[in-house]
Amino acid sequence: MDSKIRNEQDDFKDTEIEQYDQYPVPTFRKSVYLSAIVAAIGGFICGFDTGAVSGILVMDLFTGRFFTEDNITYLQGLLLALFLMTAALGSFSSGYLCDRFSRKYSIVFASGIFVVGILLEVIGANFGCLLAGRLIGGWGSGLMGNAIPLYHSEIAPPDIRGRLISFFTLMSTFGQVAGYFITFGTSYLRTDWQWRAPWLLQLLLSLIFGGIIMTLPFSPRWLIDKGRKEEAESILADLYELPVDHPIVRRDLREIISEIEFERSLGKRTYAELFQGTNLKRTLISFFISSSTSFTGTVAIWYYAPQIFQSAGLDDKSVSIAATGGSGLLSLLVTALSLQWFIDKVGRKAAFMVGSSLMGISMFIVGAMFSAYTQVDVETGEVSLTNTSARNTILAFVYIFTAAYAFSWGIACYVYPAEVFNMRTRAKGLALTYGLNWGFSILITYCVPLFMAHTVSGVYFFFGACCVVCFIGVCFIPETKGLTLEQMETLFGAQ
Repeated sequence: MDSKIRNEQDDFKDTEIEQYDQYPVPTFRKSVYLSAIVAAIGGFICGFDTGAVSGILVMDLFTGRFFTEDNITYLQGLLLALFLMTAALGSFSSGYLCDRFSRKYSIVFASGIFVVGILLEVIGANFGCLLAGRLIGGWGSGLMGNAIPLYHSEIAPPDIRGRLISFFTLMSTFGQVAGYFITFGTSYLRTDWQWRAPWLLQLLLSLIFGGIIMTLPFSPRWLIDKGRKEEAESILADLYELPVDHPIVRRDLREIISEIEFERSLGKRTYAELFQGTNLKRTLISFFISSSTSFTGTVAIWYYAPQIFQSAGLDDKSVSIAATGGSGLLSLLVTALSLQWFIDKVGRKAAFMVGSSLMGISMFIVGAMFSAYTQVDVETGEVSLTNTSARNTILAFVYIFTAAYAFSWGIACYVYPAEVFNMRTRAKGLALTYGLNWGFSILITYCVPLFMAHTVSGVYFFFGACCVVCFIGVCFIPETKGLTLEQMETLFGAQ
């Protein structure tokens, strides 16, 4: 097969690739945008799960059915942490599945797993049934969260790659907002459909998504890796909306084939090579970004925003859910703005730095407000915050925090790792990178309720300090804006 690819590569050498600037790519490539948007619907499903469960966890009928006052903190943390644990397992398994069965079929498989898990949640006969649903759904979420950015990175032209990968984050944020407001609406129901209805909607969406994804093209890079050159050539031309013999299509096809041929000459693919040669720097940077994402505090805000707003003085549970939905709407708006002009024009590094700064400042201010104005009832031990100005300041800076994350890390943390690995290591590298993110999310999710039970303000000072560390770390990463995936080898080889 290697000799066949070498012969096919030679066929392109006579093409005047150097003249491709005379043949500009269409400004708006409908095919690639449509494929990216359809695949990104999986991000909506993952985000909806996050938004819905955060609201469901504070519903009276749900907590009364599955928890008692003695075990509610422990079991809520367990319910979330075990979902993230199997998400990490799904992430780790994505490397093999995406390489073996394709990025496209891995997404379909993930949606099927999600359906099974959500069905058990809807049934919710007892806590064991609910927990089984969360465990199964977590695996689907982890696999889907890896396969979709990987697919986006491999169908995207370099000038809009950041934007296309960001569609996953945009749809995930949209899904969170939808989850918040759906649960806000159902919170007024006085039956178990208060918490079952949001999950039933998610079940239907997952079924529809699994069928729609079958209509998408395969990744051209995966097809070439499997020796299906003619099919890859046709898909690449369709994505660019150019003829198959167009110089730009021929150029990109030649670069992909050349890169894959070189990678095959290195022998069998293993996870060990992620930590060898020039791959080591890419792996360590991706690991840093992945773990930093969890320690910015965003995981705590995602899952515990209603409880945070209640601590700030919004005692009504439906109102706290609505306030959480408002922060989600703001995040959705700034995510859309960022992928429109920021991530591809200003760059990934700038996004990380701006986001770290704003999030760190926000966490320190929220912590200071809780530290200065929280009152504790000496008889009952109940914590309250009655100062209206302090409460409004906390709400404002939680909103600023979520907007800053959505504008920066929420997008760049998916874009950067998805583009720095070469074809040989991309699936496995992302499996470990995002798996590490899920792993640290488990730690944060499980520890935050315990942390908040002992100190109201300390958790925010901790996350603020972590944002300072994140800012320092990203100062040393190289910028990848505007480079093709094949040019990453030169970028990191020269560092």
